[in-house]
Amino acid sequence: MPAGVTRADFRASFRKLSQLVGALHKAGVPIVAGTDGSGMELVRELELYVDAGFTPAEALASATIDSAHLVGADARTGSIAAGKAADLVLVEGDPSKHIGDLRHTRIVMMDGKLMDADALRAAGGFAGKPAFVD
Repeated sequence: MPAGVTRADFRASFRKLSQLVGALHKAGVPIVAGTDGSGMELVRELELYVDAGFTPAEALASATIDSAHLVGADARTGSIAAGKAADLVLVEGDPSKHIGDLRHTRIVMMDGKLMDADALRAAGGFAGKPAFVD
């Protein structure tokens, strides 16, 4: 860490950033998930959005229809409808009510192929299924 900066400083800065994201969202500024990183951290990003004041459904939308709309692709992707391209996940739980349920993905459909989520996690170097957290 830089000289003179403490863990408490980092935590305070993180809280401020979270408050800023919440205020931007409340003001109607589009916030889209998944714009940075490799994708493995997307669930945590959505959890942080909920912590910042999004509803779980709004957090899901930030990673799906909102991002598709922002880039002008919402007519062909971003939601489930006949004629739209879609990658889907089957989860144990209801992420529209508890966003962390996305950690309990069981099946992934991508490019029309069904894949076992546990096998994908193992291939990515993750050991075992995520634990349920209340």
